[in-house]
Amino acid sequence: MKSIPKLLLLLITALLFSSCGAIPTLPPLDSTVTIRTPQFTTIPPDVSATPKVSITTEESPPVEATETATIIPLSPTSTLLPASPTPENTLTPMPIASLTATATSTPQPTFTATPMPYTLQVMNPYYLSNFTHQDLGCNWMGVAGQIFSGGGQVQMDILIKAGGEINGTPVLENMTMPLTEPETDLAYGPGGYELTLSSAPADTDSTAWVQLFNLEGDPLSEKVLLITYDDCQKNLILMNFIEH
Repeated sequence: MKSIPKLLLLLITALLFSSCGAIPTLPPLDSTVTIRTPQFTTIPPDVSATPKVSITTEESPPVEATETATIIPLSPTSTLLPASPTPENTLTPMPIASLTATATSTPQPTFTATPMPYTLQVMNPYYLSNFTHQDLGCNWMGVAGQIFSGGGQVQMDILIKAGGEINGTPVLENMTMPLTEPETDLAYGPGGYELTLSSAPADTDSTAWVQLFNLEGDPLSEKVLLITYDDCQKNLILMNFIEH
């Protein structure tokens, strides 16, 4: 009867090991009774018998993602102080030099040009062939004419000068009224003058001139620049002056 509790203990132990998938081999007992371990088959649970639980979920509306700016207020104790300039960045204003000296300009004297009393008469100069020295013909070129006052009277005691050059040859001629040669006076009228420019006609432009002076040598007219032609029909230049 004492072996029956041992057998029960062995059976319980065998059942426990069989549930783990291992069948231990029992050591032989002192009894001659052979005990066979029964075979157990594990039957899987019936899934169909498991009660079905249906869960109905209500679809939530889509949530729109929005960006929310978070404003972090400054602490009342926070104080923004302006950056104080460092000595390296501080510019020391330089003193402005005051100009005490004032520039004064000395006024320059102004000169008013006095108009010359004599100018060329209208329609002058006038070109002719040499008719006063027929023996010379085309081997002569000169200037001649008369000098009148504003009222048309022939002027006397006036010096007429010709200067400059004709084709490199200097012109040095002058004559004082009244003329000493009556032939010339008759050819050009009362108080007429005549100055020789060259021994032949030539083409020149402003290289020779004629000017009037008083007996003291003061100019009475501007220099009149001459234009001459290499033409025997233009080797006598008539130039009348008139007072204005």
